[in-house]
Amino acid sequence: MGILEIDQIKKCEQEAADLIEGARQRKKLAIEEAIREGEERMALRLSDAEKKVREEREGAEKDMQEEHTLLLKNAKDEAQRIREHSTQKKDDAVLRLIRMITGEDHVLSSPNE
Repeated sequence: MGILEIDQIKKCEQEAADLIEGARQRKKLAIEEAIREGEERMALRLSDAEKKVREEREGAEKDMQEEHTLLLKNAKDEAQRIREHSTQKKDDAVLRLIRMITGEDHVLSSPNE
């Protein structure tokens, strides 16, 4: 083998080594890009999931507030009904007591009645 052939073999070996190194670099870059894209997709999915959880929580809080408001309204209405009923019962009891004491049915009636 001559020097020219040896130089040509070395040149081919160097070109092959350069091609292999270039392929390794492209592979490394492709892996890094895939990781970056995966991280971006993961961040996007995480952001979407957080948004969905936030919307669901806000909806649940709104529903809970509406239920709380309704319960308070119902409680107030019931308290008012009980007050009115109690007042009526008290008035009835006072009238009965007066009737029992006086023996008259219309003691508290106004003259116009």
